[in-house]
Amino acid sequence: MASSNSEDDCCSDTISIDSDVAFAFVDFSGVDFGGHDYDKTKPEPTVGSEEVNCIELKANQKEKDPNLQHEIFPKGQFPHMQQHHDPQLFKAQSRRVHNLCKWYELGIRPSLSSSSLLNLDAHHQKDEDLFANEIDDLPILLLRSIQAQDDLNTNLPPFPLGEYEDSLKVAPSTIDGAGNGLFTTVPIPKGAIVCYYTGYRHHYQSQKRLKDRQYIMKLQNGWPKFDRRNDGYIDALPTKDVLARFINDPRLEERCNVAFEHIKEPEIWYCPVVAQRDIAIGEELFVSYGPRYWSEARTIGG
Repeated sequence: MASSNSEDDCCSDTISIDSDVAFAFVDFSGVDFGGHDYDKTKPEPTVGSEEVNCIELKANQKEKDPNLQHEIFPKGQFPHMQQHHDPQLFKAQSRRVHNLCKWYELGIRPSLSSSSLLNLDAHHQKDEDLFANEIDDLPILLLRSIQAQDDLNTNLPPFPLGEYEDSLKVAPSTIDGAGNGLFTTVPIPKGAIVCYYTGYRHHYQSQKRLKDRQYIMKLQNGWPKFDRRNDGYIDALPTKDVLARFINDPRLEERCNVAFEHIKEPEIWYCPVVAQRDIAIGEELFVSYGPRYWSEARTIGG
């Protein structure tokens, strides 16, 4: 059991939550790959050939029916509908996640003094049982930090839009058996931000429990910048309006016409997709997922 220390109402401290400093587009660490890692449910046909599928099984590019939809998302992942964003509530939700993660990982209890107004607001009528115990209950702290992250994901700010977001189209990929892909309907110049890869936000512990992890991206938004253990994760699976999730990897570097260019700043919860050359009308967008993605896919039988 962890010992507890007191912390003033200061947000300069960061959460150190991952000893693995390696960066990968998809991080499969800590996942139980026993059996299938996605839910199989009764498919229902889509309306039209260009409808966005709920789940694209990209990991091994096996042949599949692009018209299949999954009615049930894996545990902890739900279809996202952009809704009204409450900035003040979001600020409190973010602080609660921060505090609970630090408490679980470092044994540092948040201060609930009268001067710690944001902490008081963040934990009001939510975590009284945790503060009442003199000894930290680590399993409950872990569960509560994950629940707090899920709570925050119901109140996300609007996702950023790239310059060419409205000119992109989801259609069957030119890669055999890859399902849908993402195409441009206008010319895109080199260096343009085509769209953004974003989605639900996760810390290290909350992303580990996700059953389908094929759309998880490890960001480079931690602080200090040189310490990749503090980076966050985004999951585009529940966010059907994030078009970047449909960009395929052609497995040939010379075919890639866009790239993920990480913004190495704290609290940046998206990754720009940037054109690497001039892209013509009708071209499919291709990006490299990185060698670790495919290495892990082979490891689990892809």
